[in-house]
Amino acid sequence: MIYLFKSLIRNFIRRPVINSINLIGLSVSLTLVIILSIFCYSELTTDDFHVNGDEVYLLKKESEGIYLPGILTETIKNKVPGLKSVIRITGSWEVPVFQVNNKEPITSDLIFADDDFFNFFTYKSLVGDLSSSLREPMTIVISEKLALILFGKENALGQSILINNKQSLRVTAVIKEQEKNTCLNFNALTSISTKKIIQSNGGEMTEWGWHNFQTFLLFEKAANPSDVINNIIRLIPEEEQKNYKNANIVPLKKLYFSKFSLFGSDHLVRGNKSRILILLMVAILVLTIALINFINISSSQWQDRVKQTGILKILGSGQSEIIKNILAESFILFLVSLLIAVQLAVSITPFILEYTGISYNVNIISSPYFLLSSLATVLILSIIFSIIPAVKISTSRPIDNLKKTVRTNKIRYSSNGALVTLQFTIAITLIAFTFLVQKQVRFGSNDLGMNQNNIIGIKLTEQLSRNKDVLKEKFENEPAIHSISFSQYFPGKTLSSWGTRLTLNGENKQVNFDTFCADAAFFKMLGLELVSGRFYSDDLTSDKGKILVNETFLRKHNLTSIEGGTIMVGMMGEDASPAEIVGVLKDFHYKPVNNEIGPLAIRNNRQSSYCLVQIQANEFEELRKTVEKIKNISAALSPSFPVEVGFFDKAVENMYNSELQFRKTFSLMSVSAIAICCFGILALSLFSCQRRIKEIGIRKVNGAGIAEILFLLNRDFIRWVLLAFFISIPIVLFISHKWLKNYAYKTEISWWIFVLAGLSALLIALFTVSWQTWKTATRNPVEALRYE
Repeated sequence: MIYLFKSLIRNFIRRPVINSINLIGLSVSLTLVIILSIFCYSELTTDDFHVNGDEVYLLKKESEGIYLPGILTETIKNKVPGLKSVIRITGSWEVPVFQVNNKEPITSDLIFADDDFFNFFTYKSLVGDLSSSLREPMTIVISEKLALILFGKENALGQSILINNKQSLRVTAVIKEQEKNTCLNFNALTSISTKKIIQSNGGEMTEWGWHNFQTFLLFEKAANPSDVINNIIRLIPEEEQKNYKNANIVPLKKLYFSKFSLFGSDHLVRGNKSRILILLMVAILVLTIALINFINISSSQWQDRVKQTGILKILGSGQSEIIKNILAESFILFLVSLLIAVQLAVSITPFILEYTGISYNVNIISSPYFLLSSLATVLILSIIFSIIPAVKISTSRPIDNLKKTVRTNKIRYSSNGALVTLQFTIAITLIAFTFLVQKQVRFGSNDLGMNQNNIIGIKLTEQLSRNKDVLKEKFENEPAIHSISFSQYFPGKTLSSWGTRLTLNGENKQVNFDTFCADAAFFKMLGLELVSGRFYSDDLTSDKGKILVNETFLRKHNLTSIEGGTIMVGMMGEDASPAEIVGVLKDFHYKPVNNEIGPLAIRNNRQSSYCLVQIQANEFEELRKTVEKIKNISAALSPSFPVEVGFFDKAVENMYNSELQFRKTFSLMSVSAIAICCFGILALSLFSCQRRIKEIGIRKVNGAGIAEILFLLNRDFIRWVLLAFFISIPIVLFISHKWLKNYAYKTEISWWIFVLAGLSALLIALFTVSWQTWKTATRNPVEALRYE
């Protein structure tokens, strides 16, 4: 063992640069593999911690997604064989304001659920009994994080929280923050019975036309899902049964990677399995590049190893002992790399979380399962990638070893060329795909069909809603404010989905669509275009209640012209009345581009959730001061409620948060992989230049110039890059087409992506080896010949 460590240290000191490159490459690659593996593991095991997770399902209608009527739960509860329980979950339409003991109010999410919630989903209680925490109305369960914000280190159990300066809710439990991923996202939870008191919406709980809840089913273990669904449909009134003929269920453990849209359901989070698989592939490619470096460097040191082995054989070492020594040295190198990688992964986790925005539990690194699997992996890798050269070296004759007559140069050169070509293929693939990801994200956030520039959104609190006219008047007095609009729309926020009757040319038709209210100024501010008809006007009393629809509304419902048609408007217990359609808008992306544009109706109504302000400022300082004035004016009119102010384009960007996370993560890993590739190329160029010192000296004595020598030394790398470029094209096309299928609207796979990726790889390769090749090419030929 002592000899083994001495030999390892001696070999490292003999070629410190080459061996350092090998160690750094393996360490960095294993670091990235560890981080990506933990992240992917966290994503793929989402919601696997729920005790009853295998029996919990989300009920949905095939055509209308996850929103179902609240009355459905009361209709089927305790009446369906095989169905143990059923609950409703819904978010709060407006983000509520929480206040404790006259402290500074804060905003936080709040969801509503039936009192059986904690029999469906497993959470740990810090204080309080979760099984009974929602039985009484006007009670609330909060997260550990929210409890710390509201109460500090004080015990929150039994304390009161004032909601929206109106109702007081008593804290009955505090739940521990989850260490594992879940598709449910909330900081506060109260009961449906509480919702009836503090957010009474009339027909929301009693009418089948109100689709505002997600319905979760808890099956008996032996229940047949098909029978349960059929029995549910039988209990639904006959006039509604036609809407549920394609009803189906989604297992809780598959909900996170479901394909249907969760847009507008802030309390439900969805992942993207294809992105996870792509990042796993990147982890494998990063490790592959490092292993190629290991193979190339090891094979380039072959001749040194051959002579050393010959001496050992003469001193009496057997074949098995030589093989064990080589494998042991390889394992020690991998083991040291793993130890460095583990430390690096822990150290850079804060940077990764901040830069990319992804989340994972770094404590997994210290788990016995992870440590044992990591050790097993490096042991297997060290054996696989060292056994063949170990056997070849150990079986050669001692006399050949000492004379260095083992003929390996040609084989080694060919294998090195193939492996470097593979490295460049991976590098070009990663570069090209990185460009495509950037292009798709820009396409998604820029080409929306509406203006985003210099628009500020102010979330209307209860006090601001009562003083909208005053707010508008104060804003109009600011010279830098160009226009003002009141609307229910703000990018990424929940939209209403309606199912109602359209009357056109004396015929009635059932239509489904997204909808929100906006005043007439909304269309000009966002630059929305009119296809036919006219915009409604705020100045005409007769235009109150008028409606504009988008092009998809016509296509979806097989209509050619729609002006003059009427839509029955009246929700939440109101008497429905016909509202006239006066125009058709050109389609714009009011949802993220990975969702198809749906049928949309915009109504002329004073109901609004946001005040949109368009600023006309030529300089950043003027813009900053105007935004500050907007905040001050809003805060003065809303002293009891915190005011949220945000840029419209930033809200659009937030709609693509998962895409931005993926872009940053993929780009970071790709850059790291390319850097590791450069390390390997540099090491290979060092060996190549050292091997050809005498040849270069002779060529220079015979009149070869520096340019000719540089071309000679770089020729192989150029050839390998060109070959890799042509190999990578079909690979990139295949992966790109697969990835872009996740988007309803996608960017084009432009030709310049491939050209730019190939040129980048070529420049990277030439830049990496240029210093060493220039140094060799400009060397005095006398010194080169003397060296030989």
